[in-house]
Amino acid sequence: MTRLFFRRRSVESFAERIEVKVGVEEELFLIDRDGSLTRAADDVIVKAAELLESDSNLLEDCWRTVLGLDPEPNPAQIEYLTQPLPPDEVIEACEIGRELIKKAAEELGLQVMLESMHPFESDPLPINGTHINVMVKLKDQPYMTPKQILVVYNWLWHNLPIIIAATANTPYCCGGKNLAASCRLLKSRVLKPNYYAAIKRLEKRPYLTKTQYYGRLRYRLRLRKDTEFEERVVAHPDGRRLVDITPRGPASNVTGDENDSPTRNRVEVRVIDNQKSMKYLHDVVMLIVGLSLEALYIYEVEGKLPPNDPNHFDNRREAIEKGINATFVINGREIDAEDALLKIISRVDKFLEHLGLRFVSPLKNGKVELQERPKLNVEYVHKDVIKYIGNYAEVILGSNKTVEIKGKRYTIPKGTKVIGKLVPMASYKYRVDNKGFVKDIIKGVVTLGIKRNGVEIPLDESDRIVNVMSELEYLMRSMRGLL
Repeated sequence: MTRLFFRRRSVESFAERIEVKVGVEEELFLIDRDGSLTRAADDVIVKAAELLESDSNLLEDCWRTVLGLDPEPNPAQIEYLTQPLPPDEVIEACEIGRELIKKAAEELGLQVMLESMHPFESDPLPINGTHINVMVKLKDQPYMTPKQILVVYNWLWHNLPIIIAATANTPYCCGGKNLAASCRLLKSRVLKPNYYAAIKRLEKRPYLTKTQYYGRLRYRLRLRKDTEFEERVVAHPDGRRLVDITPRGPASNVTGDENDSPTRNRVEVRVIDNQKSMKYLHDVVMLIVGLSLEALYIYEVEGKLPPNDPNHFDNRREAIEKGINATFVINGREIDAEDALLKIISRVDKFLEHLGLRFVSPLKNGKVELQERPKLNVEYVHKDVIKYIGNYAEVILGSNKTVEIKGKRYTIPKGTKVIGKLVPMASYKYRVDNKGFVKDIIKGVVTLGIKRNGVEIPLDESDRIVNVMSELEYLMRSMRGLL
């Protein structure tokens, strides 16, 4: 009891000396009323700027909390970035960032979906996620030191499989297939595992490195300028940023960060699947903050460094595949992911309590958001002709068809003969939360269509397939001028 009393006193004293800032980046999907991805990020960003120009209250809210909106590689994706804020303020910033995107999207007749992957149309791209940047230091310091970055990074890296298990939230992708608890991490081309970090002295020489840039192998040449950080935190030998977790700022070896202000020193956690509920997002932030505080306490007060974990990569794969139902090997013993999560929450709760922070979602009881997601259902309307998908066909339209080409709608009259590739066409049923965001897609209705010159024409029972041919037969007939 006496030891516990003094530990609580030391935790309280430690918490009074600490400053914490958190920044969140959350990527979201733009969809139409049918639930299909819509490539409209640029239009939404322009509309958001117009809304801010005309709404002074919205502008004031965003001015103090949000850094801005960014496009992503796929134009159906859009991202908001919060400012670095105290943990008790960052969720309000997330709410404002989401709301700004939703208002702009609604002005264009679109909706915002919170899923990290479209269950049918992400194949595997496009992929969204949530990135949490954490800076934790002593109040009398101007920035995180390399040693502090090292211990926070290595402790978060050590616990990363448990973080993945707690946040895995993408069970479906690639045509509605259930491949893993986090299909996002399973299929991502860039969120590859990083390594246990060390502090290394960097030589003064040109650095030619290979890097994965959105799935492509590229080279970078950097001349690292002199800074006050002669020694830097090295997690990846090539200084890659697009990995599952990474040190950031000029005290790291991350390419592109070397000339940043030292106040940008931090750790970025990128493995997190989008959490649809703000309460769950809040608690994921608390989990990251709590572990970061614990890491600094272990180092500053107890004088210890986080250990390496020989089972890290096996545990990581287990978490991606099974989520909260995973079983880990930690310190030579098997432990269920839920039990491991509850142990972490019990430990870090002491640190959060002294900062006036607490867990507010069922995560505090080991229950993750994925467990609330309904099972995805798929309905095939034309079961008798689904087997022909991927082949080419000659179809006589039995009714007028309306198609959209570059934003304009055209009618193809009844009786038209169309020759093209038979493709699946889908519409979706989805859940909407009480704030008007699409939470997730729960059903896909797959019908048959025919694709010609990039235009997909929906087919129904009135249409008649008069001939089906393989791709080779189609090419041969085309070359002979028979089509």
